[in-house]
Amino acid sequence: MHTKNNDYYRNRMKSGIGKVLPGLIAPALLAAVFFGFIAVPGAGAKDIELTGMLRSYTGARINESPDIAVAEQTVDITLEGWGNDTGIVVNPYAYVNASGNPEIGVREAYIDLYLPDADLRIGKQAIIWGEAEGAFITDIVSPQDMRSFILADFREIRKGIPAVRLDWYAGPFTIEGIWAPLFVPPNSPDSDSIWYTEPDYSWAPVVPTIHPGEEPSPGIENSEVFGKISYFGSMLNAAVMAGYSWDDLPVMRIERSAGPAVDLYPEYKRYTMVGGTLSTSISSVVLRTEAAGYLNKTFTTTDPANDNGLTKHNQLQALGGLDWNLFGIDMSAQYILQYIHDHSDYLMEDELEHTATFRMQDSYFSDVLTLELFSYVGFDPADALLRPSVTWSFEDGVDLSVGSEIFLGDESGRFGRYGDNTLAYLSANWYF
Repeated sequence: MHTKNNDYYRNRMKSGIGKVLPGLIAPALLAAVFFGFIAVPGAGAKDIELTGMLRSYTGARINESPDIAVAEQTVDITLEGWGNDTGIVVNPYAYVNASGNPEIGVREAYIDLYLPDADLRIGKQAIIWGEAEGAFITDIVSPQDMRSFILADFREIRKGIPAVRLDWYAGPFTIEGIWAPLFVPPNSPDSDSIWYTEPDYSWAPVVPTIHPGEEPSPGIENSEVFGKISYFGSMLNAAVMAGYSWDDLPVMRIERSAGPAVDLYPEYKRYTMVGGTLSTSISSVVLRTEAAGYLNKTFTTTDPANDNGLTKHNQLQALGGLDWNLFGIDMSAQYILQYIHDHSDYLMEDELEHTATFRMQDSYFSDVLTLELFSYVGFDPADALLRPSVTWSFEDGVDLSVGSEIFLGDESGRFGRYGDNTLAYLSANWYF
């Protein structure tokens, strides 16, 4: 899941160097370090390969008061190395916004050990689960970077986490186990971002006081564990998975005093996830299903009879999807359901949430020109996000794209609330 705006960078460099370097020097230095690294003899790997991307992205809001909301340069580098029984991946990145403030980090950095009938991966890694396109259902292992809502590239939304992952292969079955020793929170929009939305405090007699929250401390007792069994067959692919995880977003514990004052304390809570996926083909049509149950998940309730504002419910998320080709046009459609069992009107989340997605894509002139439309449609309230784009492959590895992010519908909806943020953008991408 994304475009980024000028307010995208919450964790900016605080050092003097970061403040005085011009915007493009930092990523240039980063690239130079890695080019220098692969030039050093005796690195110990049989093969080393460097790939990456440079992207220049500019987006303007086309509302009643048009402005440049996004002006960003991105460098994304992947260094891969292979030995006889080992491998490494290092994926640094750098974002630079219009004001020249860089954000430099490492999305992934891990070592692979290839064992008989198994692979062991140790280090920072972004882990993808599930069959959903543009949605997260069983895909809960890696937290999300939502500072630009859901407009970033779907790969860039997932944050890497320190983890140990073991994949054991037994014929058509793969058994996967993951241990994540440290809690990593998601990234949310800052209060001055165009993607920030004010919480609804209409239930409170006065605007509540929000106190600082504490993330789960490092320690074995605060680890997260996940497991999955996958089957890959000629007729279908299937998986069942489970996890004992922290909820990425905190709930609000409510304390009410004798007067009208209300205090909110953010707290992180655990829950158990069980789920599964199934995909198969009927002729040229691919059918995909995915479902997850979040057991004993904690929610905030505004019920005045509740002494701390916290309550537990089971939650279901499910998806059904189709992929097909019609007259040479690739198409995909999905229906996504979210349901909270034993719902109460005092919960801040709706009992039911229905969302549909639709994608169509076609290429012309030997794949030189690509037209794509991806859309989200929400129901009750009715709203939508339409994402049309046209990409011209200037030459192999160099693309020029123009497109729009169009928000429509009810202002109380997930997408309609961003009606003033409808964007038109231009993006140039150079891959190496």
